[in-house]
Amino acid sequence: MNATPFHAGELAIQQRVGVREQMAGAGAAGVRDYMPDQHRQFFGELPLFFIGALDGAGQPWATMLVNDAGFVSTPDARTLHIAGGMLAGDPLQGQLREGAHIGGLGLVPTTRRRNRVNGVIAAIDEAGMRVAVTQSFGNCPQYIQDRVQTPVPAAPVPQVLRAAVLSAQDRELIARADTFFIASANLETESGRGVDVSHRGGRPGFVRVDDERTLTSPEFVGNFFFNTMGNLLGYPRAGLLFIDFERGDMLHVAVEAEIIWEGAQLRAFAGAEQLLRFHVREVVRNVGALPFRWSAPKPAAQVARTGVWEEADRVLQAAALTSAWRPYTVTDVVRESATVRSFHLEPADGMGVAAHVPGQFISLRVPVDDASRIRSYTLSDAPNGRSYRISVKRDGAVSGWLHDHLAPGARIELLGPGGDFTFEQGTRRPAVLLSAGIGITPMIAMLNGLLVNGSRTRHRHPIYFFHGARNRDEHAFAERLQTLAAGHRNLNVHIRYSGGEAEASDIANWQSSAGRIDLDWLRSQLSFDDYDFYLCGPAAFMQQMYDGLRSLNIADARIRFEAFGPASVRRDAPAATSIAKPTAPVPVQFAQSGMAALWDGSAGSLLELAEAKGVPVESSCRSGQCGSCAAGLVSGAVEYTRTCGAELAAGQVLMCSAVPAAGSAAIVLAL
Repeated sequence: MNATPFHAGELAIQQRVGVREQMAGAGAAGVRDYMPDQHRQFFGELPLFFIGALDGAGQPWATMLVNDAGFVSTPDARTLHIAGGMLAGDPLQGQLREGAHIGGLGLVPTTRRRNRVNGVIAAIDEAGMRVAVTQSFGNCPQYIQDRVQTPVPAAPVPQVLRAAVLSAQDRELIARADTFFIASANLETESGRGVDVSHRGGRPGFVRVDDERTLTSPEFVGNFFFNTMGNLLGYPRAGLLFIDFERGDMLHVAVEAEIIWEGAQLRAFAGAEQLLRFHVREVVRNVGALPFRWSAPKPAAQVARTGVWEEADRVLQAAALTSAWRPYTVTDVVRESATVRSFHLEPADGMGVAAHVPGQFISLRVPVDDASRIRSYTLSDAPNGRSYRISVKRDGAVSGWLHDHLAPGARIELLGPGGDFTFEQGTRRPAVLLSAGIGITPMIAMLNGLLVNGSRTRHRHPIYFFHGARNRDEHAFAERLQTLAAGHRNLNVHIRYSGGEAEASDIANWQSSAGRIDLDWLRSQLSFDDYDFYLCGPAAFMQQMYDGLRSLNIADARIRFEAFGPASVRRDAPAATSIAKPTAPVPVQFAQSGMAALWDGSAGSLLELAEAKGVPVESSCRSGQCGSCAAGLVSGAVEYTRTCGAELAAGQVLMCSAVPAAGSAAIVLAL
């Protein structure tokens, strides 16, 4: 097609989510005004065909036509012929007419193959309906449940139930549904004018029955065409079809839809990009009308990483518990490398997991050497609404204890999540992820969150991931990185092995080499245009990378990093804080160590001031969440640069987030 196949509503959604430029070429290539031969053959083999159309009042309805294979045919590449197939009691019965728009969808559950065709009804007679094709395109097999259908006699006279609200039986069907179809229309613009019918799939429980008049459903990552949402933007009326695969009922629901772009419910639902809320206008249930029954489904692989509303509700409840220590059970332990193990953790208190953003961390409290130790670990996977994963390198007493003691069934205390080392949403700049050693954990979480479902990406701009490891045996997530690179062309991976040789690979955007990551090598890999940089790794590595990037005039705000314990990076630009600089330096006395210092506002916190003077301070998360840096305040007053979640005993302060209060003459700390 020479012109864009997308209408104004679709383009507006693409613009909002940042994919309009990328879809300009993909849309023209993927959407045709004729049916390719493989689609024509596919349609001709179907005993089922889904359509969407408007009734005389302008209400879209989604339905399924049923007949012997061959009832859908294609006399030529621009003509689709449908010979009957509409069941008695269908809300579109008697509503179709010449000149009306219609959307068609062919789908085979056992192969998860589907193709779409939209057009205008050119003629209707006793032989059937002839459709002049305006758009034809295929869809990937995402979210389609594998079911085997078996012919059965249909009810002699199907019972048709009509109502203005959902009955208890209707609500029960929708609550356990893993599939539905939605018809929508674009009537506002001439370009792309028409009706569309689309498939939606998820785990049973992904559609919420709010009440007898309201439903809510997530929108997962799709093909970025945004046909349905683009239609709803200008014409919010839609038609839903739910199928009772066990009893042969078809449940048609006429609705008015609204798009939900943000909010706690959206954040709590794993995998959801947006929510659609449906307000019921009319319900038609065709009882026992279908001459098929279906086997139990084999779930689509993509739905494993998506949520259901029961889990989302538990996530919302758990959001209030992020500052409390909670018991978790180890459900699995996975060896990621010679020195790294992943621990999968699920709540042991009957509550859910709080939502997190890839890059954030949790804190663990463990008994080591007859003392309670707190350590923070990055969550090494994207959210799934059910569990957390941390990946820990054996390196010290606490990590050694975790490796030696945590097995499936073990209990551990956990606090969080928290932290602000996260990927900037909505940016259109290329991203550069730089890590070394166990610093790979936030990067793999970010990549798992951005790159989904085999080939889909939430960041449709280049992502460069450079990682340093000692050798292949100590390189965690190596196979996962290769899989991601093979499926996503916008990801470019380069691994540097400081103590080993490069590995050959037939993946074009995955390579390795011998050596270390330093600034000279990095300059040979990048043109140093306009990037966002993310750093994580040993202290010396991050400081070297930060200083090198700043020497190349990379803005401080474009360099993000995460560090636990004493591995904080010294910035050469003032930290963003709402705390005013003191009018005069404030003396700070560390009573136990006998050290003294002056705080003039250049240090980011009292913790950094203490570290600069060599005063030993226990620390972990460095963001006010875990409480491990708590110290006694002997005299003076402090204020905080951030909202902290850790609970403190009377007379204690969090060193990582505290600075002398305005007007303080002096501070004395019991360190």
